[in-house]
Amino acid sequence: MPEYGLTPKGPNIKRLDAILEDMHTNLSERWGVNTRQNPESLLNHLLTDVADEIAGLWEFGEEVYYSQYPSTAEGISLDSAAQYGGSTRETAAKSYYPIHCTGKDGTTLAAGTMIASDTNPAVQLTISDEKSITRSAFNKAAIKIAALGTGDVYTVAVNGSVFSFAPKERNALSILRGLAEAITDTDFAATVDEEKELLNIEAVDVTSTNVLVLSENLTTETVTSILTFGTVDTGDILVPVGVITKIVKADAGLLSVVNLCTYIAGRAEETDIEFRQSYADKVFIRSSRMLESIKSAILENVQGVTSVAPYENPSHEVDEQGRPPHSVEIVVDGGDSTEIAKQILDKKAGGIGTFGDTTVIIPGAYDEDIAVSFSRPTAVYAWFHLGITLSPTEAIPPNYVDLLRKVILENMAALNAGQDVVPQQFMSQLYKACSGISYIDIKLFTTQDSEKSPDDYPSRSAVITARQRAYTSEEMIEVEIDG
Repeated sequence: MPEYGLTPKGPNIKRLDAILEDMHTNLSERWGVNTRQNPESLLNHLLTDVADEIAGLWEFGEEVYYSQYPSTAEGISLDSAAQYGGSTRETAAKSYYPIHCTGKDGTTLAAGTMIASDTNPAVQLTISDEKSITRSAFNKAAIKIAALGTGDVYTVAVNGSVFSFAPKERNALSILRGLAEAITDTDFAATVDEEKELLNIEAVDVTSTNVLVLSENLTTETVTSILTFGTVDTGDILVPVGVITKIVKADAGLLSVVNLCTYIAGRAEETDIEFRQSYADKVFIRSSRMLESIKSAILENVQGVTSVAPYENPSHEVDEQGRPPHSVEIVVDGGDSTEIAKQILDKKAGGIGTFGDTTVIIPGAYDEDIAVSFSRPTAVYAWFHLGITLSPTEAIPPNYVDLLRKVILENMAALNAGQDVVPQQFMSQLYKACSGISYIDIKLFTTQDSEKSPDDYPSRSAVITARQRAYTSEEMIEVEIDG
């Protein structure tokens, strides 16, 4: 087995000291004198310079070798290596917000329509293609009388359910009140604005999109449709509910906007560490194993997903977690529920049921309704205390707190739902990230409340159940120098 070069255990490169030693040995044997005798000689300086260049070539060869594998490659080499497995780095993506847009029925919003949040600084959002506000995709609607006639029947149909009222007198308010009483669907609230003489129909579910049909003697004053806007900037941009209210550039038919639904998180471009982790997860998209295929499909195709943990009950009995026989439960953090359900339905095997606390109805190939369930994890917040002992021989960098926090944040972000918090698993990374430390003692505390700061740190690890996911933040990581 060769001592240097590509060995069965991988590359073993020749270091500067070994190269210089061999050069001196060879010259000493040929010249019959000890070339090492005077370290300040011109010959020794020449040999050192040449050996240094040769050592650089050895290091270059080692880097080329490791650049071929996703686990060790970096930068563009990592992108190239991962392509062999069919994976590409996640590029920076915008955050997307479903916006309740109120305007005249049939108003068309052109691509580039811009709205903004009422914050400082303002978050700007746009649409990339043409979209319409229409009664055939409404969440709220204000209806008025178009024509008063004796003996007329006034009809409102919502999602195929028809509600009618035949007035005995030609009075707009009495007609609107009669229609409001006739609408008995519990999924909608019907009220009358007597001052403006309008019948307001509003879906109880603020995220739903519905179809409204009116008789010819009724029309709409305004309609609210849910249209998806993307942030101008990329990244996970979170704004509170109800603050996106400004119209910057839009058609005159758009009267108001507001964000009432949860958003789909964007992201910055994947770092090398994140890409290596996602490569390992996504590589199973062509797997014959159902659970790994579902997980990979969700990670690959649904924006905003940060964690996927799949579970299966292959037995004939309900398992200890409450999963029915022959079912799967996919615990997903982030992402659009409908898109997640589509990926589960596409990848799960026939005859296998789905289980979870979130259910989405997906239309099948023959327009039948298919219920797909999955779970959202509950949050467990981990508070860390790092007691560090300084090295007596090496100085600690001034930003040591940031360096240590970064390691913990990266490792916590990589945890999926159901994975325990075990700080000992990333202890070596802490020592590598920050010099000048001779000992690190990590203790932690978990809570259900992100606002609660513990007074004591009694644990060395934390057990996370299948339907939980551990989170932390910079403010939850305390670093203290012992002594």
